Amino acid sequence: MQIDKTEVYLIRHGQVNFPEGVFYGQLDIPLSGLGKKQSLLCAKRFEDLKIDAVISSDLSRCLYLAKKIAHDKGIKLLINKDLREINFGRWQGLSWDEIEKSYPGQMEKRMKNLASYRPPAGESLTDLLDRAFPVLYDCLKGKLGQRVVIVAHGGVNRVLMCKLLGMDLQNLFCLQQDYTCVNLIDSYLDGQKVLRYINCTCHLIGL
Repeated sequence: MQIDKTEVYLIRHGQVNFPEGVFYGQLDIPLSGLGKKQSLLCAKRFEDLKIDAVISSDLSRCLYLAKKIAHDKGIKLLINKDLREINFGRWQGLSWDEIEKSYPGQMEKRMKNLASYRPPAGESLTDLLDRAFPVLYDCLKGKLGQRVVIVAHGGVNRVLMCKLLGMDLQNLFCLQQDYTCVNLIDSYLDGQKVLRYINCTCHLIGL
């Protein structure tokens, strides 16, 4: 039976093997052992659903989960670098304290103006939204009845949902995105977009 909407499952990658509090952005950080387990459990929740497309960031922490879902469904994985996490420029690989030491006062400026502040050689949240939203939009306007999985990053998911909800990017941290969380977006024929649920991690119960 055909569903009367397009469904987009927007997922964050699993836990990474990297120190807490360090800005990794577009660095290609590997998953931890736990992150791989989370990813496999997340993929399992789709085993009884027909999936028409799987699209992923080109960074390995997303590809691990995306490849598993695409393989299980017997469909080609579509890789799109526009789904990469925000580029922190010269801040990538630095901790909050290291940034404050090398760029005094700049972190405070960023936190006060998340939408437009760009770290040196990096991106603002508006820049991130401008490159990532067309990927989501193309999925939402797809054929009625399709189900699409997008595997991306915490920052990417937050700016996309801010756009859908009409939220100011300054408030994006009000949207929690845990590792391998699933967000479901419904798109109807009349153009209505409904964020059915956010940050669902029920597949991790008992892990």
